[in-house]
Amino acid sequence: MSFSSQYRSQLERKRTQRVDAEKKASEYRKKEADKRLAATKARLAAARTNSASTMATRLREAERHEDEANKAGQEAARWQGEAASYAKEEAGLQVKLMKAEQSEVAADDRRRERDRQAAERAATAMQARVSDRLAATEARVNVALRELRAPRPERLRVLMLAASAAGDLRVGREQKRIRAAVESALHRDLVELDVRPSARAGQSLTRRRSVNRRLTFADRDGMQRRTRVSPGPEVSRAGGLAVRNDHET
Repeated sequence: MSFSSQYRSQLERKRTQRVDAEKKASEYRKKEADKRLAATKARLAAARTNSASTMATRLREAERHEDEANKAGQEAARWQGEAASYAKEEAGLQVKLMKAEQSEVAADDRRRERDRQAAERAATAMQARVSDRLAATEARVNVALRELRAPRPERLRVLMLAASAAGDLRVGREQKRIRAAVESALHRDLVELDVRPSARAGQSLTRRRSVNRRLTFADRDGMQRRTRVSPGPEVSRAGGLAVRNDHET
């Protein structure tokens, strides 16, 4: 239990005691006033009577009321003193309670400030850890990127098919021209030629699944065999021969 709660509880008890004491003092003051009034009435009655015995009785009655009034006055004074003492203690407890509440408010403010600073430090530390992890990850990625090997260039395999039943196609010359063009190219080491000078219609080409290009020779009249090939540009056209890269179908 905090000091303010203790002082608040004590203050409530003292306030209750003071109120009770003031109530008692008021009751005894009223009793004193009633008894003094009764004593006065008895004395007046004794003064009006002609009987000695009645006068004596009224005087004794007046004295009894006076004694009771005096006792009531004493009790009223005692309870009034008690009330004054309780009021003094109540005032002291009120001051202590106010100081305790101020101290607790200040302590709460200091605790909230410490909590705020701790939260800020924790957030800063968390941000620093996240930044460190990001920096480490970025460094690993950079290292991986530097160590990443460039992809191997894929070789270009060209299947060149030629056939001339009548012997009027200049296959040899076209073959030399194509081979010379390949050998003078920038990436000639990546080109592989597979020449078939005596291709037959219907010849199976499925055995060379790694072939990237197929070249078809046709005669001057456009009579040619249709060959399944992969996409690519026209390679050469010379004389009565057309060297083509037909589209794959």
